[in-house]
Amino acid sequence: MNANFEKMCRSTGGYSLPWLVRLANEAGDVNLYFVNDTQACTYGGNTYAASTFDYTPNEDQSGFGGGGTLSIEAASNNSIIQMIESYYGIRLQVIGVLLDDGTVSEIKTFQHHYGSAKWNGKQADFTFERDDRLDMTFPALVFSHYNNRGNA
Repeated sequence: MNANFEKMCRSTGGYSLPWLVRLANEAGDVNLYFVNDTQACTYGGNTYAASTFDYTPNEDQSGFGGGGTLSIEAASNNSIIQMIESYYGIRLQVIGVLLDDGTVSEIKTFQHHYGSAKWNGKQADFTFERDDRLDMTFPALVFSHYNNRGNA
């Protein structure tokens, strides 16, 4: 990654690598694979369709994933619209970035589940929220029929 960091520094922020993303339904049996590039590519046995999209992860909050946004062109790809209309839960997983030499540098930190989706005739916008399940408080005692007879 050192060479990539040097390229980014020389380009003064204008350097960007194509993202490889996967959109899936809740059960994981319907998967859509996209790469933000002009040509499709194959990685891990899956073909990533060339598409135009903008993925922006939010900043981490207290060390946890902070969500993100995905705006993807949907006019020529009806499968995105069908996924939004057919499934209640949609997951986004960022697989990696496509390097200049054609290899993929994997990224395992960006996976989103909670959020909302909107679409018009041209573009689908996904807004994913931070996973707040780790902020939940749990009781010190867990009651069952063994330790709370007659009430559990």
